[in-house]
Amino acid sequence: MKRFLLGLLTVGLLLVGSGKMAFAARSTDNFTITKFDAEYSLSRDSDNRSKLEATWRITANFPPNQNRGIAPVFVKKYDDHSTNFSLQSVTDENGTPLEYSWNDDELRIGNKNTYVKGEKTYIIKFTQRDVTKNYGDTGRDEFYWDVIGDEWRVPMENVQISVKFDESLAAARQGKAFCYVGSRGSTTQCDLSEDESQITAKIDKLGRRQGVTVAVGFKSGTFSGYQETLMEKLIGIWNLMQILAYTIATPLAIFLIIRYMRLVGREKELKPIPPEYLPPEDISVLMSTYVLKKYDPFKAKGLPKVAQLLDLAVRHYIKIYEVKKSSLFSGAQYEIEIIKDLQELKAEEIEIIQDMFDSPSIPKPGQRLNLKNLQNNIKYMTRTRDDDKNLETLAREKYGLCEQNPEVQRIMRGWFKRVLVLTVLFLSPMFLVMSIMLVFASRGWSLTDKGLNLRRYLEGLKMYIGVAEAERLNILQSPEGAEKVVVDVNDGKQLVKLYERVLPYAVLFGQEKNWSKQMGKYYEQVGEAPDWYVGQGMFNAVAFSSGLSGLSTAAGHASDYSSTSGGSSGGGFAGGGGGGGGGGGW
Repeated sequence: MKRFLLGLLTVGLLLVGSGKMAFAARSTDNFTITKFDAEYSLSRDSDNRSKLEATWRITANFPPNQNRGIAPVFVKKYDDHSTNFSLQSVTDENGTPLEYSWNDDELRIGNKNTYVKGEKTYIIKFTQRDVTKNYGDTGRDEFYWDVIGDEWRVPMENVQISVKFDESLAAARQGKAFCYVGSRGSTTQCDLSEDESQITAKIDKLGRRQGVTVAVGFKSGTFSGYQETLMEKLIGIWNLMQILAYTIATPLAIFLIIRYMRLVGREKELKPIPPEYLPPEDISVLMSTYVLKKYDPFKAKGLPKVAQLLDLAVRHYIKIYEVKKSSLFSGAQYEIEIIKDLQELKAEEIEIIQDMFDSPSIPKPGQRLNLKNLQNNIKYMTRTRDDDKNLETLAREKYGLCEQNPEVQRIMRGWFKRVLVLTVLFLSPMFLVMSIMLVFASRGWSLTDKGLNLRRYLEGLKMYIGVAEAERLNILQSPEGAEKVVVDVNDGKQLVKLYERVLPYAVLFGQEKNWSKQMGKYYEQVGEAPDWYVGQGMFNAVAFSSGLSGLSTAAGHASDYSSTSGGSSGGGFAGGGGGGGGGGGW
């Protein structure tokens, strides 16, 4: 029975959705940048705030059928503040604009549907500001900048960097400039050519994740420090408000969810819960599942369509056949056969069979279906798309299990008004989302008396299924048990029939493992096999339990960083400045 249940769970998963395929992608960083010219121009604005204009000329050599282009990554903050990064243009060597897109701070240049090959040149122009800082250890203002970031994932050749200074800055320079090359933390210095207005450096090769950093000192006070703009101040205030809003919204959302579920599920009226021993009368397994998932979602742990198939089997509307045993590389296969006229079944029960058999009319006795045919079956998935909506309509209109309760609506509208005030006060999208959800909650459906009785009954049935076998027998022999079901606890045949009827709900509650084991023992004791299930080989308790687990599995597959010290005194390192970044291909 264990294998039987696993098989049914597999079919249940088929009823829900199809599997996913995994694809292995070739590395897009398997190419070389054959030339990288990085030109920078440093100046000041009227407020003495530093400004930086940059032009990158990058030539890359691509293999065929691998890359759409390059994808540099930019660092848009320095010393924990924005540098107001602005991309000016992206062109080829002839000035022709190139297609690009942003993925966070990664600039993807190229067309996603077109591969490039051979040598391609990219010219990227951008600006930044507030790129200098006063360092206490050197007593200078410094332009300490990663002109080639150490996060490039591709090797480079023929690297040239230059930094030009406007006339006012050239006069304010102090000390010699330094250049550092290598991986992050490297103190290896590169040769610089410099005069008052410009510094240049050439590096023959850079390995993967190696960069170039320059440090240039200026007299203290050359640049004014970073100052927040009005917009940045407003954004900072807004961010603080969102932190406060989050601390309020999270527990409030949890409270409102619990409050709503208790109201619509009529939690206060649920107890006391007496044990129940049989499936609820005149209610299908699918409808029972709807009530549980809607009003007590943590209780419905199994697959509803799997449980419904078992229910139809033990009621002798269908018969289940294990047509192929499981092996090391594949699971067991199962077929179902219609053995009784389905006309008298409920609408939702008929729908599940029609969907499986792909039949516009009700399938006839004698028709069979291999559940493997439903695996990854897109047409079947399409046919079952409206099942939940149909169940909802039946629960509200035909069965009268739920209704719109004016008192619940009044309470939810009251909370909507309170949360709307919080939305305006905090300008918080979290509270806005909560407000929208409360609008829908105010239109929610609550359990009727009939729906409450069904929920209470299902709770009692779950209670009975979950206790130990000895306690179950004692419950059946109690005065309350004797009033609800007449069964001789010493008669294995009567007990096994009782267990059969409850089996679908054991699956629904996720308690089928122990239940099927006990059923298998009773079958073995009375020397009988279930007449609604045909397994492979001789019947025994272990085989039955294993087979039921296998069927459940089969059915399941069918259903459902900046440095704190300066670098212009020679104590810097590669990767210690601002700017930087990296990149590769895409």
